[in-house]
Amino acid sequence: MSEEDERFIRSAYRRFNAGERVPPADLWHADGEYVNSRDDPDPDTHRGLDAVRRQFKSWVDTYPDLRVEPLEVLANEHRVFVWARWTGHAAGSGAPVEMTMAQVWTVDSGKIRRCEEYSDRGEALAATGLNG
Repeated sequence: MSEEDERFIRSAYRRFNAGERVPPADLWHADGEYVNSRDDPDPDTHRGLDAVRRQFKSWVDTYPDLRVEPLEVLANEHRVFVWARWTGHAAGSGAPVEMTMAQVWTVDSGKIRRCEEYSDRGEALAATGLNG
């Protein structure tokens, strides 16, 4: 399933970057979770599809042209590591933002069960069960 899960997660990034900004029910479990990095200014766990959608909406409201480009994608069982570049411009000021961050996705029965953010690449690889 690793290759299939990797393709699935890559398609989620493509869909987001193509304009599908609200996580759709065909990608996420209704009880899915999104976990912000503990380094995030507002760390939290967003439980349930509505909460995950609010999290995504907050990004897009802040950075309307946000793009998240996967630079590296590695799968292990049903967990997928993604090292991604986030770019965009702030809604109010137009100030550019660019950062890299890891996300570890858990895929269950063809849908996203959980996504966890990491600022540390090695920590994210370890969370995926891969060597850092």
